[in-house]
Amino acid sequence: MSTTKAMILATLAVVTVLGLGYALVVRPNYQRAASLRTQAAQLHQKVMHLAAMTEDVERLADEASAARQRVDRDLKLIPDSADIAGLIRKLSQSVDRIRVLNQTFNAGSPGEALPGGKSLIEATPLTIDIEASFDSIFALIQNAESINRLLRVSSVRMSCKRDEAAPTRAPMVKATVVLEAIYEPPVAQAIPLSGTRRAALEER
Repeated sequence: MSTTKAMILATLAVVTVLGLGYALVVRPNYQRAASLRTQAAQLHQKVMHLAAMTEDVERLADEASAARQRVDRDLKLIPDSADIAGLIRKLSQSVDRIRVLNQTFNAGSPGEALPGGKSLIEATPLTIDIEASFDSIFALIQNAESINRLLRVSSVRMSCKRDEAAPTRAPMVKATVVLEAIYEPPVAQAIPLSGTRRAALEER
């Protein structure tokens, strides 16, 4: 075999080995790398989308929290009972014979909170007769307004008379404070329906 022919055969062998190496190793690895780059790009897009969704969820959560705080701050609850005993416990002050001389609580008969008979919301009046310092009476009204349920101050009447036996002491104030405990009793399903209302409900 001549030297030229041997070189040609060697060159063909090298080309063949390189071709086989490209076909068996380089090209599959290149295709695999291209596929991985595509998957990485898709995953990056998904991550960016999830990040945007997370920001939207966090923003909505913040808005819901702010709305809840506004409701707790600005709105009052309407319970399902007058709970006069609970109100008396919250509003009662210590009769120390210095700032508060005496106080009495009297609950009235429940009635409609809204005139017209179209609402199930009711109101029970609570009359508070108290003889105390002005600060104590003012604290009573503030305490009523701070309770986290709907109370309506119906009327406040006050009279003041200085104690002639102790002219230097701050005068005691006699006050009558009438509150209305607003509530919605859970009796809608127990109240007999009028013909019009019953027909409207049956048509639904």
